[in-house]
Parts: sequence; C-alpha cells; structure tokens
Amino acid sequence: MTPGESGAPPEESAAPADPGSAATLAPPAPPRSARYAGLAQALRALGTNLRTSAALVLLLRRPLADLRTGPVQLCLLFALRLLLDFSFDLYSVGMQGGQADPLALPAVAFWAPAALFSSWLIATLCVRAELAAYLAVAAFGLACWEACASALVAFAADRLPGVARLYDELAWAPLAWCALAYGVAAVRAAQLPRRRQRIGIFLLAGALVLLSALCVDPSLRLWVPAGSAAGDADSPDAVQSEQTLYAQYDLLGDALDAISPGQDGVTELFTVSFGGDGAQDVFLNEAAGADAVMAEVFDSGEHSLVLANSQAHPQERPFATVSALQRALATLAERMNEDDILALFLTSHGTADHHLVVSLPPYHFEDLTPERLRALLDDAGIRYRVIIVSACYAGGFVAPLAGPDTMVIAASDADSTSFGCRDGAQWTDFGRAYFAEALAQSASFEGAFRIASRRIAEREAQEHLPPSSPQIWVGSGIRNQLQRLETRSGGKILFAARSGAGRFP
Repeated sequence: MTPGESGAPPEESAAPADPGSAATLAPPAPPRSARYAGLAQALRALGTNLRTSAALVLLLRRPLADLRTGPVQLCLLFALRLLLDFSFDLYSVGMQGGQADPLALPAVAFWAPAALFSSWLIATLCVRAELAAYLAVAAFGLACWEACASALVAFAADRLPGVARLYDELAWAPLAWCALAYGVAAVRAAQLPRRRQRIGIFLLAGALVLLSALCVDPSLRLWVPAGSAAGDADSPDAVQSEQTLYAQYDLLGDALDAISPGQDGVTELFTVSFGGDGAQDVFLNEAAGADAVMAEVFDSGEHSLVLANSQAHPQERPFATVSALQRALATLAERMNEDDILALFLTSHGTADHHLVVSLPPYHFEDLTPERLRALLDDAGIRYRVIIVSACYAGGFVAPLAGPDTMVIAASDADSTSFGCRDGAQWTDFGRAYFAEALAQSASFEGAFRIASRRIAEREAQEHLPPSSPQIWVGSGIRNQLQRLETRSGGKILFAARSGAGRFP
C-alpha cells in the first residue's frame, strides 16, 4: 500500500524552520479545554459557595472551611448580586420609559465594603486572621440569597393582596434573617470558649449587616424611571426643577381644554380622578386605572381628567392639589349641562382626623378636608355628585358631603383603616375590588359598592384583618339621576328598588 492509500492524508515534507520565522517565535496554542479550564473551575467554586451559603441561610452546621475563598470568588459573588439587583429594578420599572442610573452604584453596592469590614473586624477580635477570608465569602453569598428572597417577597406582594398588605414589614425579613445567619456562622466559626464572647460576636455581626442597609437610601436603584436618576435632580424633568413647576399651569390647562362639553338632552358622566400622595405611585396608578374603568363603562373618556402627584413621573399628569382641583371643578361646571353628573374619585393616605393627604416633596401642599371639598363643589355649582374616597378613615368624608343629590362612597368607616397602599401596586384593596372587579361587572356605582364591600369583608375575614367597613350614602335625587345615565353599550344602569334617601351603614 502506498502512503496515499492509507486513508490518512500523507504527511508533507517539512522544510527546515527558519529560526527567525513567526512559527518559531509563537508558542503553540493551548487546547480549548485548557483555555476554559480556569473559568470552569471558578464557576464550580461559585456554585460551591452558593450551596454553602444557602446552608448557612438555613442555619445548618456547614463549616466555613467548605467555602472557596479568594478575590475571584468575591468578584463573582459581587457581580451576581448586582445582576440580581438590576434584574429586579428592571422588573419593577419596566424596560420602556426607564434608564440606568450609574450614580446609584456606590449606594447599591455599599453592602460590599461593609461586609469586608465586618469580616476583618470579627476575625481581628477573635484573633484568627484566617477567618476573615471565609467570613467575607459567606457574607457575599448571603447577600445574593437575600436579594433573591427580597425579590420573591415583592413578586408575591404583586399577586397576593394578603402579602401586599404586610409588604412594609415583610420587606425587612430577608435582610434580618441573613443578619441572623451571618451572626450564627461567625459564632460557630470563631469557636470562642466563653458564652459572653459568643453573644458579643453574634450581636456585632448581625448589627454590622443591618446598619450597612440602614445607612443606604432604599429608593436608589440601578434602573429607574426616565428622568428620576440620581444625576437628574437638576434636569427639566425632575420633580423639583423650575421647568416642572412652571409647566404645571399649562399642563393643567391643556388637560382641561381637552374636556368636551356635554350634549344637550343627554345625561352624561364627567369624571375627575385625584391621586394625592406622590411618594407612592400606587395612587397615580389607581387614579389612572379608575379613570380608564369609568371611561369604558360610562363612555366618559372625552369628559375625564386625572390629577396625580408622582415623584417618578412628575410631568405625566397635572399635580393633584387643592387649587388644581378647584380650577378643574370650575371648568367642568362650565362644560356640564344641569342634568350631567360628576364622579370624583379621591385616592391617597388618610389621617385619623379625616384629612386626605396631598403630598409631593419637596413641595408643601394643603391637605384636602371634607369641609373644603364640600365648599369647592358648592362654589363650582355642580349639582349631581358621586364622590368615591379610597383612603384610611375615609368614612369621615361621608357626613360632611352627604345630600339629596350626592352619593358618597368611602373605603372604610371614620375610625378604620383600609389596606393595600403598597408602592408600585396598580390598586389598593378597595380600588381593585370596586373598580377593577365590581364596577366593570355591574356598571352601577351603587351595585358595585355592594359587590366590592362583600368581597372586601370576605378577604379581610380570611386574612384575619380588622374590618375596614366601607360606607355609602345615596341621596334620592342622585339615584334618580343616575338611572338616566347610559353606559357605552346603550343599556340603563339598574339599581335595587329602594325608596328614600340612603343612610350611613
């Protein structure tokens, strides 16, 4: 068999290599498996560190010696924590209308130097220098699991009303538990002989974790709504900028100019939705959501206005202030016919002395009281009114606003709180039950109250919450007038046959 018939390519005769050639100077390329061996080893060590730190979270007796230490592992765990933070911020804000905020990075990553300092301090106090490297990796691993747990709590709050009500308390649970786990791990690794020493190290380790979080503004995020980045405080879109403030007059004017006048001979619904507290976007979301539901049910889209305060979206809507509401009611009164009906929806925090909170830091706005609201409506000359108040202690608005041509609906009685005011949520509990569920189904303000109040009572009983006891007043005049109102489908809104004026339940 000749060399060409062997099935393998024949070897070419090699010429003598030139000592000065590139082939002689360049080292042979390492095989691909060797090229990525270091990366694979680092990732396997990362997996080991995550499993070991997960055992620490569960308070299992996993020795810290199982951890893989070194700068590479600290960098990988740090990058993983930043990725988790960024992913959650992206989920909260959304890709559209958002932007990265690199100036928030020092605050968001403040836990890392704090963890390194606490690891060094504990190792120094225990006179065990080798302990610092293990505690640092343990702290970084626990930080990753804390981010995962915090995200799960937020996801659950978005989907479960019971979790949403307790979100402010539950949001601290992952951090507190990781502080506990870090303290337990430090005590077990230190192996101190005296009980007093072990308690001291435990308290010190937990305190260092908690204090590092308390020193950081929780509103700082890596991905934020457009115009609200830390470096945008002086931008034209910032809530405190002069441009935003002076643009409000024209913004409200344009919104009022878009409201169409009522048709003669037809009873129509005009709506104003008012989101008072700008610190939490749930009130902006709820005001916009209620406006959309009423527009769909009662065909009021050309007769609607949304006033809402928002730190994140200061130029999205006209500010919700008492003076803006006064101007809006006066304008609507000019556009309405005498048979038309105003639906005014108010959503915000409420106080025990029956003030609706109107707030947008750094501005100082006047709160809205039921007496002030009654005066605004009377001065505007709007006769037929449906007023819906979603706030704690909202029942305090019922008696001052009640009248024969008025319906007043309150999310709670005068002495009780309502629930669900979580930042970022679409609805409060009452808003979801009343607008999203009941009004869209019944096409009746009064009928929706019956459905919503029943559902709210059932949910509160299931979750062992104190009853909010929603309230309603229905005057005989407004009931008769509402029966003339046509829905988008052309049908009449039906009410249970009940004579006489309403009463306070």
